[in-house]
Amino acid sequence: GVVLLVSHFGNMEVSRALAKLEPDIRLTVLVHTKHARRFNQFLAALNPASQADLIQVTEVDAATAILLAERIARGELVVIAADRVPVSPEPRVVFAPFLGEAAPFPVGPFVLAGLLKCPVFLLFCPKFADGYRLIFEPFAEVLSLPRATREAALQAAAARFAERLAYYCQRAPLQWFNFFAFWAQPVATKNEA
Repeated sequence: GVVLLVSHFGNMEVSRALAKLEPDIRLTVLVHTKHARRFNQFLAALNPASQADLIQVTEVDAATAILLAERIARGELVVIAADRVPVSPEPRVVFAPFLGEAAPFPVGPFVLAGLLKCPVFLLFCPKFADGYRLIFEPFAEVLSLPRATREAALQAAAARFAERLAYYCQRAPLQWFNFFAFWAQPVATKNEA
């Protein structure tokens, strides 16, 4: 199993395309919406053979972490967007350079990847003249977040992610689906991971 860090760059429906590529691929897509169950039901109605399972993750508790670890152990893919700050009064973020400004990135995707102790890849799906392309990039064999240097490790992981996202955004700026004031996020709390 692997963790796929995705963004709102390119085709947001890439999970369905992945599930259709190979019938044995099982996806668990973590989303920040309380409508995940309804959307899951909608996808199942459209395609009963869909292999994508959406899980609402405003907060990941121990039960969710165990569920995800079991899915990783079975060789499944866990997908989470790493470019959206959770909707909460005090989101846990780190700031990283992004397109010329310091921008907030959630720590949750990186903490989760570290807890699952599995390979981590980046996935982008930009559209070119000849169609969409799935671009997988290795991010970490295992994302290490040692307790003594956790803050620095989270900062470094977010900066690496932000650098790769910026790389693609600069090549296709109209494909980053950013429909809110990205740099004007709520004041973030100091990460105490």
